[in-house]
Amino acid sequence: MKDTLVLKTIQEKIKNLGSLPGCYLWKNQMGQVIYVGKALKLQSRVRSYLNPNQKDRKTRALFVELYDLDWIATRTEKEALLLEATLIKKYNPKFNVRLKDDKKYPFLCVSTSEDYPMVILTRKVKDNGDRYFGPFTDVKAARDTLELIHRIFPIRKTKLKLPLPKPQRPCLNFHMGRCLGPCQGNITKETYSELVEEILRFLEGKKERLVADLKSAMVSASAKMEYERAGFLKQRIEKINQLREKQTVVSLDGGDEDILGISRRDDEGQIVILEVRGGRLEGKKSFPLSGLSFSDDEEAFTSFLRDYYLNVTLLPSIVFLPISAKGNYDVFLEAILEKFGTSIKLKFPEMGPKKSLLRLAEKNADLSLTERILATKLRDQTVAMKELQEKLNLPTLPRTIECYDISHFQGSSPVASGVMFVEGKPYKSGYRHYKMRGYEGINDPGMIHEVIARRLSHLVNEEEPLPDLIVIDGGLTQLSRAAEAANALDLGHIPMVGLAKKREEIYFPGEKHPYSFDIHSPMMRLLRNLRDEAHRFGVTFQRLQRKKKALKSILDDIPDIGASRRKSILTYFQSKKKVTDATRSELEKVQGIGPVLAEKIYTNIQNLKKIEPK
Repeated sequence: MKDTLVLKTIQEKIKNLGSLPGCYLWKNQMGQVIYVGKALKLQSRVRSYLNPNQKDRKTRALFVELYDLDWIATRTEKEALLLEATLIKKYNPKFNVRLKDDKKYPFLCVSTSEDYPMVILTRKVKDNGDRYFGPFTDVKAARDTLELIHRIFPIRKTKLKLPLPKPQRPCLNFHMGRCLGPCQGNITKETYSELVEEILRFLEGKKERLVADLKSAMVSASAKMEYERAGFLKQRIEKINQLREKQTVVSLDGGDEDILGISRRDDEGQIVILEVRGGRLEGKKSFPLSGLSFSDDEEAFTSFLRDYYLNVTLLPSIVFLPISAKGNYDVFLEAILEKFGTSIKLKFPEMGPKKSLLRLAEKNADLSLTERILATKLRDQTVAMKELQEKLNLPTLPRTIECYDISHFQGSSPVASGVMFVEGKPYKSGYRHYKMRGYEGINDPGMIHEVIARRLSHLVNEEEPLPDLIVIDGGLTQLSRAAEAANALDLGHIPMVGLAKKREEIYFPGEKHPYSFDIHSPMMRLLRNLRDEAHRFGVTFQRLQRKKKALKSILDDIPDIGASRRKSILTYFQSKKKVTDATRSELEKVQGIGPVLAEKIYTNIQNLKKIEPK
């Protein structure tokens, strides 16, 4: 039961609140803020928390921990809404839904406060007359958009205070047609402003209008015989149309809409926004949430809409939300209207095309949440190693793990690869390649036996430390042969497992039946990373061996071509095709090859090509 003295102390505080709007802050016994809320009437709202028989699960859980109360009165409920967002960011209370990432998201800035604006990436939004677009949840997406603008629009990219007192020579971007060269002083501010307006419309999503205006300008330029300008405009139209062709049409009425979906697991969640501009699906933004354990979808979306849309630079006309989020958003919409001079419509479709898009947004949110949870686990590789030790019953934490794979092309040029992970991460100095000595053709188990015997013999002879775990890319047969090699050297105590590709199952030496584990677990992700890295490393080496063998065979039977000249030829041409296609004059360019020898090599290669199978 809640301490009676604590309740009486809080009740005495509540008597002083009155019916003012504002924010209240519940604190625990440690003085930490555990919940921030807003209310139109502080006194009645705060008093409601003191009933121990609450139906709401969140309020019951909060009641157990609350110990003290603080508050801040405001003039209106709208001011309380804005203050609530600030306080949640400041205190990060455990019972509030909040954006997990409190970092500043990047924006694209068009520096319209300058005579000759640029487009730059920034994390600071200033009230200085510039235009900002964002926020972008993915820095790479912001950089990709910036690069796309620079490819389509010949705007300046060098930071200069223009106009310059004295015109300077243009940079390479001007000569490549990727900048109009305002640093030269030969382009008017009005002409440059037209380009900036095009960029603004592009970033606003008004691409259809932009294309129409560009076509009109192109026709006008052609009529005036300004063919160079018309050509530039045509190129921009083509690039924009190429981009629009990749974007899916999801709304025939051509509106600007946001489709929101949510996924949640325990305290963690993810909200995804599908951005529809001009009727086309243009992008996706994903936001991590926390504090969802005791919150329903309505509270989650109420918090998100406040934190996101009161900080954007462009509003959609409509925001579509799942029916589970339906509630009272009047204060939020009032704040939007005051800030932007226009409002947005919130809709909760229960059927039809928009309902399908909501399901798509929810699916994307679920995928993003899964990826984030897995990435979080994998960042701490100790978790994966501890799982390996526990699940595989290893004597020690597997800090050093080696994995081996066999690669060949239809039995030819067989090689083995060994990779080493230390503390769960690739350790490139421990990577090894092996050319097979005792086996030819297709005999993966035999080759595994050979490479494990060679590796362990080397470690013993050189008195180097043994690995904590050896992983064999393969099933029971390959693992059995590897274990034989270890036992022959009295090293059977080294832990060893086989990882089968087909079902991601793990085999243990001496056991016929494999074991299955959660394929999404950190342990299995680490084992798959090992196996895939060993395969990649082996295939790369095997292809190199085949390439060298093919190049060598062309020159082996030509008279007067020894090892030194053969090496010079292979180094110069680098590929079999370039050698076989080389002319006499190209062969003469190789060091140590004169006209007579070049003729001899050329003739031999041509004769060889005649008898080679097609």
